[in-house]
Amino acid sequence: MEQGKDISMGLLPRKLDHQASTSPKSPLLQTLGASTPPGTESSLSSSKTNTEQDTLANTLNELTITPKLPMAERMFASLGVVFQHAHEEGEIELGLPDWNSRLLRADELSRQGDRDIEVLRWVHEILELMLVSRSEDLIEAATILANGARDETWRLLFGQAGILSFFLRLMTFEEEDEDIVTPCLRFIGNACADTDVNREQAIAPEYLPSLINEVKRQRLLFIAVPVIYNICNEYERAQDAFRNGGLLPALLNAFADPDLQVSGNILAFLLMLMQAVDDLAECPDESVRTLVRLLEEPDIEPASMLQLVNTIGVFLQQDRFQRDFIESDCVSNLLELLLPVSDDLEAEEELSTFRSATNQVLSDISAAGAFANKYTIRSAVVGTLVQWLSTSRAQLRICSCLTLGNLARSDAICRDMVSRLNLHERLLEILQDQPSVQVSYAALGFLRNLALPAENKSIIGSQGAVKIISEFWSVDVTPQVGHASVGLLRQLLNGSISNVRWLLDSLSTDQDSPAYEKTYLSLLLLLFGRTDDVATRIETGRTVATICRCISSSSQGLPVESTSAIRHRLYGMHADIARPLAMMISQSRFPIIRSEGWFALALMARSKEGSAAVSDVFQQLENFGILVSTITGQSTTGAGVPAANTSIGHSRDNSDSSSGSSGVRSEQDREMQAKDRENALVLVNELLNNSVRVDSILVDLLRDFSSKA
Repeated sequence: MEQGKDISMGLLPRKLDHQASTSPKSPLLQTLGASTPPGTESSLSSSKTNTEQDTLANTLNELTITPKLPMAERMFASLGVVFQHAHEEGEIELGLPDWNSRLLRADELSRQGDRDIEVLRWVHEILELMLVSRSEDLIEAATILANGARDETWRLLFGQAGILSFFLRLMTFEEEDEDIVTPCLRFIGNACADTDVNREQAIAPEYLPSLINEVKRQRLLFIAVPVIYNICNEYERAQDAFRNGGLLPALLNAFADPDLQVSGNILAFLLMLMQAVDDLAECPDESVRTLVRLLEEPDIEPASMLQLVNTIGVFLQQDRFQRDFIESDCVSNLLELLLPVSDDLEAEEELSTFRSATNQVLSDISAAGAFANKYTIRSAVVGTLVQWLSTSRAQLRICSCLTLGNLARSDAICRDMVSRLNLHERLLEILQDQPSVQVSYAALGFLRNLALPAENKSIIGSQGAVKIISEFWSVDVTPQVGHASVGLLRQLLNGSISNVRWLLDSLSTDQDSPAYEKTYLSLLLLLFGRTDDVATRIETGRTVATICRCISSSSQGLPVESTSAIRHRLYGMHADIARPLAMMISQSRFPIIRSEGWFALALMARSKEGSAAVSDVFQQLENFGILVSTITGQSTTGAGVPAANTSIGHSRDNSDSSSGSSGVRSEQDREMQAKDRENALVLVNELLNNSVRVDSILVDLLRDFSSKA
């Protein structure tokens, strides 16, 4: 944050701002700028009308004595006038001989750069007398001292002479009215600016609550907040003290006022307070609503916008803030904030970062159950997001895909989005254009959610989805998009024989073309063999497993000849179809994936064509060793022969071993390994039943394992 600033009399009660009818908001804390020379202190903001500036100038002149002299050079003479008046009214006894000449001498020394702390101590004594007598002149004395404290050379002495503690103590008197509290606050703020010793006095337990209470009262918010800012600015002890004292909830309550305009310095101060807050229990439910309002401040910097939206994301991790955010329709506000663009490259880059962070917030909140209740597919918010699918702006498309994709969490909503809004067509158009990685990933994820209901699968597939998805399996595909595209395909194939047929279509209708002998599944298997991304390879294996389940399901109601034709294309045109399944059983990180692989291999081995593909992968000794280990619970030698009294081989975790030295396996592990063994035995029996040609050694071992089962 910036260096501590002087608090001038431009920080006036809010009631003065009502005189300017053309100013829609009350500019909060705008006088935190540098000290202004005499005669210019009324120039507060270009947004002020002349009438209001004149009002502020008149107020300043009424409280200023001999304005032609710099404030610090006439401070004691000005105090002398006030003290003399209080003395004549019988309110105080001055006590100090030649007090007037002493004050004038102190001003002279001040102009020469010297400071008389003894005179300040006498001033403190007079202030105490004025307080006891309830002298009205105390207000003007406090105003003079507040202006004098703008001179940094006096600040330390004000603390040492006891004047700072006097005004801090005065702030604890709750019955005091605004007339005296205003200059008290100004003095405290100016005296503590960049002066850590004085700040320590201000954050003392007996004084700090009264300063926070001024924020809670909101009667002098324009002054109380910059005072606290000056105390905390670049001073962590003060920041921690006010944070622990409950300043953040008080500020959030105060800034909820829609007519309040918050300056950049104070917004940065608020953000600083929020960054280190772990417990939001005391913050009001409408806190996020307030933060969203601050995002809409006309002069807010993009960097502050980013900090604010990230803070909003933190708040929205709690249910009560989520509920208020949704019910107050803050979503609409955030959508509006995504629209502005800048011609300045640097500013636009910052705005782009802000939009990305906002998209993440909207993505997270749209996953809440209350979001779907608030925003139906007929709502204005959904209408806006649907329109954004057709925009050329990538970040708006991403926002639409993420938010609508999370809204598509039920079959009913997904069916409406497809049958009534035809969103699947728009998404396929987006994907067909091969957009950026971020847009592609978001669109693939949204379409995958839409493919969940059974009736949507065939509709989406009939629009050429398989062909469009396959275009993402090129050589330069990113792992993120590759994995998402295969995941979408698996969802489309799940229980949909029509989409399996689309996957098995030839790449060309020209029978003389080499592409005629290749299918879209061929492209997927090429991706599997080419990519190093483990997630994409596993997802490919799961897709093959889904195909096996779909073909083997009796619920499809297909004629025998149709099922036979599908199997013929599946196994006859894809000799390596079982290899992704072999990868699934060879990995040990995900036991559920391993079990899914064994189940799919057993299904595949039921047909004669499938048995041949399965046999092909078990010709490799590594895979055959995994088969042996799964059935026997033992590792194997290099020739695939079981080794006595050894743990499970290298492709399995030691925790899966049946030997006592590996520890006791959990019940879930034992159940899963029992299922894997059962599926492996089914696989062995199917291979033997289909008379697959295998090496004689393998046949003997297979028969031996089968007979033991």
